[in-house]
Amino acid sequence: MNAHARKSSENLPVPADKRPSDHGPSGKGRQLTARPPLPPAIAEFQSDAVELEERAPPRVARMTLYCVTALLGAAITWASVSSIDEVVIAPGKLVTTQPTIVVQPLETSIIRTIEVKAGEVVHAGQTLATLDATFSQADVDQQQAKFSALDAQVKRIEAELAGDDYTKMAGDTPDQMLQAQLFGQRRAFYVAQLQNFDQQIAGQSAALAASKNQEAVLNDRRDGLSQIEAARERLYNKQSGSLITLLGSRDARLDVESDLTAVRGKADEAAHSYAKLRADRQAFIEDFRRAAMEQLVELRGQRDMADEELKKMELRRNMVALTAPADAVVLDLAQRSIGSVVREAEPIVTLVPINVPLEAEVSINTRDIGRVAVGKEARIKLDAYPFQKYGTASGTVRTISEDTFLTGQQDQTATPSQPAAPFFKARVLLADTRLNASDMPVRLLPGMTVSTEIKVGKRTVISYFLYPLLRGLDNAIREP
Repeated sequence: MNAHARKSSENLPVPADKRPSDHGPSGKGRQLTARPPLPPAIAEFQSDAVELEERAPPRVARMTLYCVTALLGAAITWASVSSIDEVVIAPGKLVTTQPTIVVQPLETSIIRTIEVKAGEVVHAGQTLATLDATFSQADVDQQQAKFSALDAQVKRIEAELAGDDYTKMAGDTPDQMLQAQLFGQRRAFYVAQLQNFDQQIAGQSAALAASKNQEAVLNDRRDGLSQIEAARERLYNKQSGSLITLLGSRDARLDVESDLTAVRGKADEAAHSYAKLRADRQAFIEDFRRAAMEQLVELRGQRDMADEELKKMELRRNMVALTAPADAVVLDLAQRSIGSVVREAEPIVTLVPINVPLEAEVSINTRDIGRVAVGKEARIKLDAYPFQKYGTASGTVRTISEDTFLTGQQDQTATPSQPAAPFFKARVLLADTRLNASDMPVRLLPGMTVSTEIKVGKRTVISYFLYPLLRGLDNAIREP
């Protein structure tokens, strides 16, 4: 037994501090070599610890280690070469491409009727509410009377200038009847003036003709007296006639010449008067037409201005009936009742257009805006229709705001303890809204909340593990 114990103790491992050194006296020149395994026959007689030490590892344990190592290497390799879509999640809501319609009164008035209720579908041109039209109708009536009076004057003057009879074309309105009377009086005055000028011209023409006839007679008498005077002068020269007779003949001739000169003066005066009367007659005609044309130009301008004012007043009168400009749904009504007074431009009815394209208005965080661009593809998940059952809608980014907005600008419930976070607004155009809904109809309405996933690129799987590590190391290295 002692020999067996000694032999067993020789096979036991020696502690490191009790092993002979290679550099010691007893270990000089010796090399450390692995102890060969014990033969199986001897190992059976060793202690349990020695037996476990000498036993080879199980194959299952070795295979498990190899499989775990291979799986870990494959996972790292796959994570390094595989990439997934990188998306930016932006919450928002559905909005119409056309803005919300706000129906407002043009001026302060009184509500007479309210024809619709909140949630009701209205069509284009349908009356929503009516206002009191007393003041606007009075303005229209007053302006209409002014326009009618000016129009009657314009047509009367146009008839005068064209030579037409306005009394035959005038209607039975008071303004037209008054202008017809004025037309008759002016025409009578015009005709009377022309007749007066014609009579004066006729008188001067007769006087001129009489002067011409008298001048012809005096010319004949002068010629006869000149011959008598010449004959008596010859007789006087022959001492056959007396000087008194010659002088008498000469005096008679001079009297006729004097009368002839006076008649010629009267004829010239009559000719000038005749020409002046004809010129005065033509001047009266031209002045009458000139005054009428000047008045026509002025009245036409006033009539056109009155017509434009009448159109504006008629528009104001027609706007007392508030109508829907397009097919829409009544979103909200003002807290007013029949008989209430509404101020100018105060919202009465708020409408949401229907049958118009929808867009998603989303909020993009400032840290993600650098990777979002116009034209990026997006996937829209509607909160009202779970995407697991109904699927998602697709779209593209149409616009991005050029500046940030604050949360308080959209949500008035923001508190001082909750600081406003800036964000960018973006519009996502819905390209495909066909959801997988076989059991119920899907209706997209403005205001539905959505979650938009904007595809901004691709990223390897391993980067999701490395980036946080690198960020942590970078921040840790620069800590004070």
